[in-house]
Amino acid sequence: MMDVIRRSHLRGAARAARDDGRKLSDMRTHATSRKVIIVEGKTDKSRILKVLREEVDVVCTQGTLSYEQVENDIVPLQHDEVYILVDADAAGNRLRKQLKRELPNAIDLYTRKSYREVARTPLEHLAKILADAHFEIDEQWLQVRPPRRERVPKTVHG
Repeated sequence: MMDVIRRSHLRGAARAARDDGRKLSDMRTHATSRKVIIVEGKTDKSRILKVLREEVDVVCTQGTLSYEQVENDIVPLQHDEVYILVDADAAGNRLRKQLKRELPNAIDLYTRKSYREVARTPLEHLAKILADAHFEIDEQWLQVRPPRRERVPKTVHG
């Protein structure tokens, strides 16, 4: 089962729904659109929640999607503002393609290929990715850091 977490008050509701055997999506109406970020793993989810300052649902796919997961957890997101942030590797690209088939209006967010995984992306860079997509970010992650001082080679005067 996919793990769905809301940034604040829905954590308890999600836990209660899971304990009752219901899906969190069954508890919601689609009258209002909500922001949802789809990621691969639990570490990705926890790092994203660290930098966010607004209420956002983060859906963790555990890397793959079965037919049941698509029908129960992904299709109900069609009326929401969905963002896809997965690893910059072959498995992440396959998952992104599968999600885009089900959610063609989803917005793609990308980490740098040099980081490869969302879990290894520095929090400052994740904050920038999300801020550029108009999410409210905790200010500490958006502070301008002083530039690194370049080493100037010593010259020998003779």
